[in-house]
Amino acid sequence: MNAPIEIPTFDMGSQIPRIIHQTCPSKNRLSDVLADNIQAIKAMNPGWEYRLYDDRAVDTFIVNSYGAEISNLFRRINPQYGAARADLFRYLLMYKHGGVYLDIKSTTLKPLDSVIRPDDKFILAHWRNEPGEPFAGWGMQKEFGFDRKREVQQWHIITVPGHPFLRRVIEQVLKNIQNYRSWVHGVGGRGVWKTTGPIAYTLAIEPLMSTNSYRMVANETELSLQYNIYNGAGHYNLFSTTYYGLRSDPVVSMEGWCSMPMHHIYVQARKVYRHFVLENFHREMKNG
Repeated sequence: MNAPIEIPTFDMGSQIPRIIHQTCPSKNRLSDVLADNIQAIKAMNPGWEYRLYDDRAVDTFIVNSYGAEISNLFRRINPQYGAARADLFRYLLMYKHGGVYLDIKSTTLKPLDSVIRPDDKFILAHWRNEPGEPFAGWGMQKEFGFDRKREVQQWHIITVPGHPFLRRVIEQVLKNIQNYRSWVHGVGGRGVWKTTGPIAYTLAIEPLMSTNSYRMVANETELSLQYNIYNGAGHYNLFSTTYYGLRSDPVVSMEGWCSMPMHHIYVQARKVYRHFVLENFHREMKNG
């Protein structure tokens, strides 16, 4: 049984700071599309400070703000799963500094000053995932009973510093990393969602909703935010040759003598199951 991780406490702020945060592996590897998007965000929000963090800045921030123990847990996340590392970083960053975090592929469509209220402490949004909507079927996880309106988006985080939601998310994600087993938490996209991503984020926040200040909006359009500046799946291989959702290696390095043999058994069983499902699907399609 792993001991709980000591997490620094940051006082809760009274207003959302006018700071926009984004992260990428390297500032020198930004495409023209991403560079233009950053300039557009800055131009649309002239009264806001803009901060872009690369991998080196991320490592420095975590060590300096949270110490070696949390930094070591962060480094246990497989570097091939950059999305999972970015998940944990945004929680740590926003808990300390607050402001507005946006994925590097996301943007603002209107000035943030026009959508954030003076009394906002934390803003949550759901997916437009009904049939026929842009993200149909997204966020429908078995952990939520396949409820369309439970998963909350975490590609954007809008918060004051020190909000209890983020402290609880950090606690849960660090626990997930400590206890990670691929055959429990999964690999690929689902492994990330469950270990560090929107499943972990939502499940950590939900129990605190009745006792903490936040504003829920229907979806990101109420905040004039855009999830993806690329068309379709154009962002999948922005910084890697293999999209993390298709990977079959562990999301987190596992400890213990039986971990890798068990992982290989899990991966093989997963392949057999997928093959069986696909065969049945094609058979049903053929038979009409």
